[in-house]
Amino acid sequence: MTTITAAAGGLTTSPVAVDGYEATRASQNIVHDLISGDIAVTLISPRPRSGTLQLVYGNAADAFAAFTLHETETTFFLERDDLPALNMTYVLDGDLTITVDDSREAWVLAVGFQEVRT
Repeated sequence: MTTITAAAGGLTTSPVAVDGYEATRASQNIVHDLISGDIAVTLISPRPRSGTLQLVYGNAADAFAAFTLHETETTFFLERDDLPALNMTYVLDGDLTITVDDSREAWVLAVGFQEVRT
């Protein structure tokens, strides 16, 4: 089971499935070109994960409630029982998109996220 909890107010949403998860960690290393033609490197830890979550809901009411929840100016905690590697605290970053399949039985909420360390 996947549960997403908003820090402000403690409201939650539980999608039927996480149909897509794509995350990247951008390098923050700085490469300096030297006059000699060599390079010097400043090593910096990568940024926390960022990407897109594809959350699937079985009806419009739940999907739009999750859409509205993600409009809240707060952090969110994603907790997944079967795959704890996905657990994270995040903020909305980028687009928030809701779509419905042709049968109108599956609603997908795409959430652009930026992981934050707490």
